[in-house]
Amino acid sequence: MHKGKNRRLRLVLSLTVLIVVSSALLSSLFIYASQGNNSIMVKASIAAMLGLLAFFISLFSWRLLTGHLTRLGRIDQELNIVKTRNQFADFMDDLPLGVFIKNKDSRAVYLNKYMDKIFGRSNCLGKTPYNIFDAETADKIMREDSRVLSGENLAGEELLTDKNGKERVYMTHKFCMRDENNNPMIGGISIEITRRREAEYKLRILSKAIRNSPVCVIITDPEGCIEYVNPAFAKSTGYSFAEVMGENMKIINSGKHRENFFREMWTRIKTGADWQGEILNRKKDGTLFWELATISSVRNNEGQITHFVAIKDDISNRKQVEEALLKAKKKAEDSDNLKSTFLANMSHEIRTPMNAIVGLSSLMGDSVFTPDERQNFSEIIKENSDVLLQLIDDIVDVSKIEAGQIIIRPDKCNIRSLLEDIYESFRLQIREKEEKVNFLLKKEINEGSLCTMTDPQRLRQIITNLIGNALKFTTQGSVEFGCSLQSDGNILFFVYDTGIGIPPDKLEIIFNRFRQLDDSGTSQHRGAGLGLSISKSLTELLGGSIWVESEIGKGSKFYFTIPYKKVQLSDTMPGHKPELISYPQLAGKSIIIIEDLEVNYNLIEAMLKKTGARIMWAKTGSEALEIVDKNPDLSLALLDLNLPDAEGYDILVEIKKRRSDLPVIIQTALAMNGEKERCVRAGCENYLIKPLQMEKLLAAIQNCMFQEN
Repeated sequence: MHKGKNRRLRLVLSLTVLIVVSSALLSSLFIYASQGNNSIMVKASIAAMLGLLAFFISLFSWRLLTGHLTRLGRIDQELNIVKTRNQFADFMDDLPLGVFIKNKDSRAVYLNKYMDKIFGRSNCLGKTPYNIFDAETADKIMREDSRVLSGENLAGEELLTDKNGKERVYMTHKFCMRDENNNPMIGGISIEITRRREAEYKLRILSKAIRNSPVCVIITDPEGCIEYVNPAFAKSTGYSFAEVMGENMKIINSGKHRENFFREMWTRIKTGADWQGEILNRKKDGTLFWELATISSVRNNEGQITHFVAIKDDISNRKQVEEALLKAKKKAEDSDNLKSTFLANMSHEIRTPMNAIVGLSSLMGDSVFTPDERQNFSEIIKENSDVLLQLIDDIVDVSKIEAGQIIIRPDKCNIRSLLEDIYESFRLQIREKEEKVNFLLKKEINEGSLCTMTDPQRLRQIITNLIGNALKFTTQGSVEFGCSLQSDGNILFFVYDTGIGIPPDKLEIIFNRFRQLDDSGTSQHRGAGLGLSISKSLTELLGGSIWVESEIGKGSKFYFTIPYKKVQLSDTMPGHKPELISYPQLAGKSIIIIEDLEVNYNLIEAMLKKTGARIMWAKTGSEALEIVDKNPDLSLALLDLNLPDAEGYDILVEIKKRRSDLPVIIQTALAMNGEKERCVRAGCENYLIKPLQMEKLLAAIQNCMFQEN
């Protein structure tokens, strides 16, 4: 460019000199010619002709020079374009990313050195995606190219295979461009992000491991301000991530360590050394807990500490064990007291429904009662039997309350019918106290029949616990219970008594597990210590709350609420009369009962009496196999797993070997984990847990014997 400017300057100077020289020569000729002719007109004419001649000479010379100058400029321009293209090509080749250009047919017409290195010119130039990649990838690229040619700019990730067969991940940007003939072309830039994706994948794995780690992970800045905590920290301390973000680690400081404890720790970790030790910290709710902590520093490239990482494991249980070892005698005494309290509680929880069952069973044979009253007794006995079975399950699963594993089974519940059933159950139990204690159901329900969606069995359990507790502490006066619909959308249940009352200092702990009004063990009211705790937990699981108001000598008022979720009434809801039992007609059928206990055999025989079936009894496994062999007309086998001479499972297998077509129903009290699955795999048609319920037994027989009909 600089040389072109100098060339044009020299041409302009040459033209100027040419004009001056031409003018000087013509002037000299004019002066010479005019020496012999003094006529002014002649001189003027000659001068004009000479000037005109000089002008044409200069103009001709200018056109020659400017034409040459234009040709030289064009040459310079073309040279500059070539040079620029070479510089641009060098620039593209030096880029640490791929650059490509494709024509409108998606054939590659240009690759920079990076793309050549990865994919190869011979593999790509002049070829379409179908010549380079698999069909699926090529289809995707061709669809994108069509969109680019229509004017779209595209950017996205793509997985491509290089010339060596290695898969690589690229972030590709495509755009439409024009060639020198204004034909559309596809330009693109591809940045490889394979390592970044691999790093992100590893980071996700590490992040997930930290999030799911059972130990606490805390990251702070050099001043100890929290920048990250994993979910285990929130679970352990009760603080959420949002609550501790930016806060100093002092937020969980218990204040129980001496001042130089933390000074020594900070002195060590600020030097870059690791620190490990036990720390007593405080949870959000104020609870103290022990942690075994390891704290390390993180440095940048300049060696400066940028973060601290703390790994903490809750060792409270271990510390408790250590303390327990130091206080072995006290722990043994406490353990014995807890055992006694637990057994007393179990007695209370089981005896409450058993009172109705035993009491009404003794009245069933009394001729003073009408058939309708006996039918009512039978229904109450059945309902309390169900309650008892549920309570047995609660005993087994009592630890699930604290673990948050209790299952709530919402269903339609007729509140009035439920309360009336509970009233009838307790009314007969307190007949002996009738002269001293009035037992009342106060009906304050605003609607004729209140129906809500809740767990009827758990609701019954709460009310039963509270009434039983009230009756236990009330020797005279009254016990009253009921419910009302509140304006806040809750159903309020209450149990009032005129019993001994609760001291003010006990109101805070009355709902704690294993706590009684008198923990000395000498009180005449040896309460369970578990019923109120279970009631509180169940109430909260049902979405409500429970509380008590009491005064010594004047009685107590227990209240609890559950949400009111209005539903339509149904005759099949809890509290309504059950449907009549349907007996299958088994006349001409033979059933073998394999049961070693006569009382169990008599019960099953009585349950099947109305079916008309022929009943056969085998007390042992060997007797059962003998009867099976001698009676090919057998239609069904009821098999107990606990036999005196063989394991019931082995008898099941042997029966199926001899009579694969004979349906077998297991009826057992061995409700162990995996037992049912084991028997089903061996070929049994059904599996019933004792105590047997008639409806379930008859339904199982119906399914087994008539499933093909």
